[in-house]
Amino acid sequence: MDIHADTATGSIDNTEVVAADTAIATDVIPADTVEIVNTNTDTTEISALNNTAADSAAISDSATVIAQEEPESKPDIAVYVAGNLSDNGPRIKISAGAGGLIGLGFGGGITWPGGERIKMPYTATGVYLFLDAVFAEAFLGGSDGNGKWESPNAPDPKNLPDMPRLYINAGLFAKYPFEFYRHTKLFPLLGLDYAASISGKLKLTDKKEYTLDGANGHPEANALSSLWFKAGGGIDFDIGKAAYLRSELIYGLRGANTFEKFCADNTPSNVNTNAGHGLDFKIGVGAKF
Repeated sequence: MDIHADTATGSIDNTEVVAADTAIATDVIPADTVEIVNTNTDTTEISALNNTAADSAAISDSATVIAQEEPESKPDIAVYVAGNLSDNGPRIKISAGAGGLIGLGFGGGITWPGGERIKMPYTATGVYLFLDAVFAEAFLGGSDGNGKWESPNAPDPKNLPDMPRLYINAGLFAKYPFEFYRHTKLFPLLGLDYAASISGKLKLTDKKEYTLDGANGHPEANALSSLWFKAGGGIDFDIGKAAYLRSELIYGLRGANTFEKFCADNTPSNVNTNAGHGLDFKIGVGAKF
């Protein structure tokens, strides 16, 4: 093998180098081995292509699976709504309970043109049930009341009658609770309360009674019924996670009832009826659902 160098330029004939390299390779590596090397090279290339195809198929299969599973991964609307109606959200919580009450009635009665007046106050005690839905409270109760008529113009106030009565009441309040302190909520109240009288009479000083039963020209017991417009407030104090104490103080106004109108119509001279007002104090226990 001759390698010609150009001593003047320091270059080597590339054609002769390539030929020399080929001759060396032929002399050192047998032809069969070269063929095997070439075959192995082809096999490696085929294997690589096969692996690439397999990888592509796997990627395609994975994409198909993901595409098939994608609709199932979307959040269900019911789950979404339920998840967002949390304790801090607008979920309507229902609770119910029972308690006792004290009712005080003031005013009412009739007034004469000269300023003489008869008031028909009363004091009542009773029990009630309530259903609460966060922003509303419905209730049903019953009370036993009694009161002695009052008049600053009567010659002897002791001769004025007592008026015992029984009544049931039902109503609905709007309310807006807000956190006041830990485990404690305050809420204003505004609504209607209808007191339906089921029994009533006048107990006179001569031990006689004037019963409101509709007989002998007497008015019926429901003549003492009245619609009250009430406003007030309450407080809830949690006792554990499932129960709470509730207390309410409510002020109310009412118009003249049928019995007061009856008295005015059956009294000589121009007699007017008077509106009534009163207070309710309630305390009870509620259970959360």
